[in-house]
Amino acid sequence: MDKNRIIALTDGIVAIAATIMVLELQVPEKLSTATLLGQWPVLLAYIVSFSQIYLAWRSHHNAFQKADVISTRTFLINGIWLFFQTLVPFGTGLIGRFTQSSLAAVIYVMMVFLWTLTFQFLDWSIVKDNPVAEKDEVMYPVARLILFGGYDVAFAVAFVQANLVLPIMLLFTILMGLQAIHHQKAI
Repeated sequence: MDKNRIIALTDGIVAIAATIMVLELQVPEKLSTATLLGQWPVLLAYIVSFSQIYLAWRSHHNAFQKADVISTRTFLINGIWLFFQTLVPFGTGLIGRFTQSSLAAVIYVMMVFLWTLTFQFLDWSIVKDNPVAEKDEVMYPVARLILFGGYDVAFAVAFVQANLVLPIMLLFTILMGLQAIHHQKAI
């Protein structure tokens, strides 16, 4: 399997997924502080999701940089990872519009969780196919605790206080960004 073709396809899909989310932000008919503040939930959802997509793209880039061999298994897992990523804009739109809805919050958290879990399998597959390759930093214990602990908290909170899910997701996205800086690699 040609690594560069998979990377090019993935880069294109990631760029589209990250870009279409901004369409949820609407230019108001009348410009006022109130109308702009009325969009804060959609803006927060966009910031959280865009940041997650950007960090995930970095991890994907690092994972594929270390790969000499791309198996059919890795190719298929990458496709599943992309599938879940393309659902992120839908989940972002839901939680941005329905911030008080437990259903919207649960759907959003589950989509992002499945997308993240699929990346764990993707990195595992690359390391399995390329035994000298290092695991991605999201496989380190602290990073996994932040990732999956954050999802656990967000998922539980979604049923009780749905409007807190985005701030929780923002917090652990920031922590993941700090983790990436701590394990910095040039890309």
